[in-house]
Amino acid sequence: MRWYWSALISALLLVPSVGWAQGMKVLDIGSIGRVEDRAPTTWAMSGMSMIHLTRSDGSFTPIMRSLRMDARTVEILCRTQAPPLSERDVHTASLNGHEYVMVRGYMLAEVLPQDAHAERTTVSTLARRWAQAVRTVLPQVAPFPNRFGI
Repeated sequence: MRWYWSALISALLLVPSVGWAQGMKVLDIGSIGRVEDRAPTTWAMSGMSMIHLTRSDGSFTPIMRSLRMDARTVEILCRTQAPPLSERDVHTASLNGHEYVMVRGYMLAEVLPQDAHAERTTVSTLARRWAQAVRTVLPQVAPFPNRFGI
């Protein structure tokens, strides 16, 4: 009977790590509406361009990928208001051969091989370029905590 409880506790300790591999948190953003237009788009906030998307990711067109980044940004900003975001909070991460742009441990975007091929560069180089663009813009548009505590 003792082994049963040991196995159960061990299994429960492993469960949270499934969605948080190596500190990466992937947020549930709901579903993105279907957009059939496969034209390139640029993901921007407050009139500041960050990421130019030219390729689809399976059934996700460039516009849908941009909408997915919008949704993730809203979720990330809701969770990271205090202390205010800084450039240090945006970085790249590699996991199982994939490259990601991260904001305080939350996955914002995955840089795909087809994105790098379209830009005539490597995936890791493009990930650093995307992270630099996000690093420049996101802290400027992120909300600040209320200084009055209300």
